[in-house]
Amino acid sequence: MPNRSIIVQTPASTSNCGPGFDTLSIALTLYNFVRLTEREDGQVCPIDPLRPDTQGMVEEAALTFAAAAGVPALGFDYEIWGDVPEARGLGSSSTLRAAIVAGLNHLHGAPLDRDTMIRLTTKLDNAPDNACAVFAGGFCIARTEPKTFAYREHVRFALPDSLAFVAVSPAYKVLTNTSREVLPDTIPFKDVVRSANSLAFLVGVLVSGDFARLKGAVNDYIHQPYRELLNPFGHESIEAGCHAGAYTGWLSGSGSTVVCVGRPEIAHEIAVAMEQIYTGNGVESRAYRLMADNCGLTITEAPPVRG
Repeated sequence: MPNRSIIVQTPASTSNCGPGFDTLSIALTLYNFVRLTEREDGQVCPIDPLRPDTQGMVEEAALTFAAAAGVPALGFDYEIWGDVPEARGLGSSSTLRAAIVAGLNHLHGAPLDRDTMIRLTTKLDNAPDNACAVFAGGFCIARTEPKTFAYREHVRFALPDSLAFVAVSPAYKVLTNTSREVLPDTIPFKDVVRSANSLAFLVGVLVSGDFARLKGAVNDYIHQPYRELLNPFGHESIEAGCHAGAYTGWLSGSGSTVVCVGRPEIAHEIAVAMEQIYTGNGVESRAYRLMADNCGLTITEAPPVRG
């Protein structure tokens, strides 16, 4: 009998969006892919050699899914490819974990609904914002439990192609755990108020579609100032993008990618200006000119593999 095989496509995402720490995220037209092929011996095996941490991530996601769904652990071969850079603040780990959870859910006949899969991915990745965007697509606002910060639910809006996202990823990585260690235990009251004001206005503008009102209105005082040392030239790159015509910009996740948003017709000029900051300081970078992905995670049946 041929072994069943599927391909899971998962979008990258830019999270926080400035003041929306662990709350806001936007799915982007940049993708990773995971192919899962059933095995009869119960083993979890990569098609190509991978780092031990990636294998551990896949195995953990598979076991967590099986426990949550109340099903036997399924053996499978897997192959990973795509364009989402690792440890750059574009949700690469969420794309992988979500793909394993959703792919196994599909192969088992969908015992879990989408919200439960988002909850599992959040538990695995500690990123409710990214998890929502990967599964649901579009602009997501994640709600978490006040005491445990566990994912509870989300609200989602589609974003039009009239808004472009220019993401520039420098050649250095920023690990999420490291970036959380630099955050303070307490924040001045005035900084919380300023960030909350910016957060509310950002959500209102994105929902209303009056994107020009983002100019100069998106500011964060909760996490970005403390992460600047881990993301050299990021602030300057955002400023350059805004000077070139972008509405606004932010540190994507914990970095190192920075994102500016603006009109599609000037996306190239924005990208050039942002990249020049890194080039002028001897840092290689790569620019991506993207749109919002309003579909989220998708699964397609692949040609069966003969056992």
